Amino acid sequence: MTKYCIAALLLSSLPAFAGDLATDALKDQTPAFSEPSNLTLSNFFTEGWTDAYDKRVTPGGAPDMALLHVTTNFLEEEFRTDYYSQHNMAGDGTKNVQFVDWLIAYSLNRRFMIEALGDYEWKNSRVGDDVAGGGAAAVARLQLVDVPGASYDFNFRVTTPNDGIKVKQTTLSPALAGWNDLTSLGLKKVGLYYSIQDDTYAGPAAPGSKHNDLAYAISLAKTWTEPTTRFFGNFTTFAEFYGTTTLDGDDQNTELNFTPGVRFLIFPRNVLMAGVDLPLTHPHDFANTWRVTYIFNF
Repeated sequence: MTKYCIAALLLSSLPAFAGDLATDALKDQTPAFSEPSNLTLSNFFTEGWTDAYDKRVTPGGAPDMALLHVTTNFLEEEFRTDYYSQHNMAGDGTKNVQFVDWLIAYSLNRRFMIEALGDYEWKNSRVGDDVAGGGAAAVARLQLVDVPGASYDFNFRVTTPNDGIKVKQTTLSPALAGWNDLTSLGLKKVGLYYSIQDDTYAGPAAPGSKHNDLAYAISLAKTWTEPTTRFFGNFTTFAEFYGTTTLDGDDQNTELNFTPGVRFLIFPRNVLMAGVDLPLTHPHDFANTWRVTYIFNF
C-alpha cells in the first residue's frame, strides 16, 4: 500500500496545465530564441507526438541532465556507458563487483523514447569460484510534462535474467521521475531531481526471496560554468540520496546511500561523470562503490 500512496502523491504534483509551472518558473529569464512548445497532461494526446525531438534549454537557468542514480526525467538521444567498482565489507561472501553497461536511446518524437541496454558483471568471491555474466534490458519513456523550469516523465524498464551471476528472475520496473529548476527561488543554476520506482521480480526464486521492492532517489545539482567553457562545460557538482525498501520476503529492510559526484562536458556533446556511493544505513554489504560514466549526445 505504501508504494501506491507515494506514487499517487508524486502524480498529484504533476501540473494539469502548462501555466501551473511556466508562470512562476524563471520569471527573470527571457530566452533569446524560440523554445519548444509546452507539453502538459492537459495536451498529452494532442501535443508533441508529431514534433521532432528537441531538448529544452533555458539560458541562465539550471540545465536538466542525467545523473547517476535518479531516473532521468526527459527524453534523450544518446549513447551512454557506465562502469562501477564495488568494494564489499570483509564479512560479505563477495569481495568486490565490477560492472559495465552500455545503452542507446532514441526519441521518436517529443513524447516517446525507446532505449536498448546491455551489461556485464563480474563477482570476485572470497571463497569458491568467481562468477560473471551478461544481461540486457529495454526501456520505454513517456514525456508527461515539459515546460520552462520543470519536467516529468514515466519510464517502464524490463531487465532480463543473468544466468552467469545466478539471477533467474525478470525485473519489471515502472518509474516516475521529475525535475525543477530552482533558479527562480534564488538558487542560480540549481536543479532538484527526484524519482520513485517499483521493481517486481518475476520468475523462479528460492522460498523467502523478495518479489517487490521500492527504489527512490532525490538529488541536488549546482552548475558552475557555461556550456561553452573549454573542457569543463556545464561543470556541475551534485549530491544524490537514494535508497531501496524491500517490501516482502524474509529479509525486509531499507538501505539508504549517498553519492557525491561531478559532471562536465569535455567536448561539445561529450559528457564525463563520476561519483562514489557511500552507505548510510547499517548493516550494509559494501564499503564504497566508485562510478564513472561517459555520454555522447547525438
